[in-house]
Amino acid sequence: MAGRIAVVGGGPGGLMAAEVLARAGQAVTLYEAMPSAGRKFLMAGRGGLNLTHGEALELLLGRYRPAAPALAAAIAAFPPAALVAWCEALGQPTFVGSSGRVFPRAMKASPLLRAWLARLAALGIEIRLRHRWQGWDQAGHLLFRDGQGASHAVNAPATLLALGGASWPRLGADGGWVPLLAALGTRIAPLRPANC
Repeated sequence: MAGRIAVVGGGPGGLMAAEVLARAGQAVTLYEAMPSAGRKFLMAGRGGLNLTHGEALELLLGRYRPAAPALAAAIAAFPPAALVAWCEALGQPTFVGSSGRVFPRAMKASPLLRAWLARLAALGIEIRLRHRWQGWDQAGHLLFRDGQGASHAVNAPATLLALGGASWPRLGADGGWVPLLAALGTRIAPLRPANC
């Protein structure tokens, strides 16, 4: 596939998608609206950065209750042991706490995020910060507005949207993508809290 794949969204999902694509041999550019990537990851790390749970995979899947059938294949493809190995390959050893949850030994997200961003750079992933996605132009090119208000059209051979929800507007998760996709006739479930 010629050209650079566009990953829109610099949260953990976008970073992971960019890494997977780059490891598969694709050239990737990640576009993030905020001044730095991984901001929501840092916010999650303020409480110790619970990465996963140390219990057996079958027990973990049971915690997802009605959603388990839809998520089982994805979780089995990247189980807790793989997440721990990924973290430790970034130089961040982990431990299982008394609750059974897995944490980085540093108990914060910043060392892990710094190592992750360095790995992404080593894989050739370009990160364009302060590039807010605006939809598409008439020719089907992605449109972005940069930090100075200038517009940029990007012709990408493929686009992966990793836009998050609307839970942390000050960190970039503001749901601003909903009207862009709704205008195309995309059916979108109403955004609602998922962690309660």
